[in-house]
Amino acid sequence: MQKKHIIGLIGGISCGKSFAGKFFENLGSGFIDCDKIVHELYKPNGLGAKKIETFFGEEFVKKDGSVNRTRLGIFVSKDEKKLRILEKIIHPVVLSELQKRIDKSDKDVVFVEINTPAEKFLNLCEKIIKITSDKKNENIPRYISRIDSFKNLKIKPDFTIENTFDPKDFKTRLASIHKNLLQSFRY
Repeated sequence: MQKKHIIGLIGGISCGKSFAGKFFENLGSGFIDCDKIVHELYKPNGLGAKKIETFFGEEFVKKDGSVNRTRLGIFVSKDEKKLRILEKIIHPVVLSELQKRIDKSDKDVVFVEINTPAEKFLNLCEKIIKITSDKKNENIPRYISRIDSFKNLKIKPDFTIENTFDPKDFKTRLASIHKNLLQSFRY
């Protein structure tokens, strides 16, 4: 197997990262969603749930042993120090699981949806695609919508694409980026 090319998909909440990742997957590339990894870690008695309970207390874990994501999100959004503690606890576990999934993938090109601007995630990527959107999603809780986590990135994206929420247009532009990437990797 040739060297794996890891492509990061970044952008704000509900901008189309998952749509893009699934689209690239349908074109034959691999796709891994880091948020899904976190969800798995936060399941009842998962490693993430155990770490949250140990560091933040049982009030952030539901009776079934899963993390109360809403309560935890509100808690850390009010205090930057608590958010950094959460990241120090969870990011290494997510990175470890992400690397395992990359290694297991039978695809040479793997797109990774990254929902945090942590450089340790971005440094895994050979290329980065940033997806932007001006559309506001009213279903996003206020405490989350205030967070523009990719605004001050030190690592600059290789591609930026605006999602106008016209599926045909978005797919056409995504296909063009995919083709450019494959050509740059000489596929």
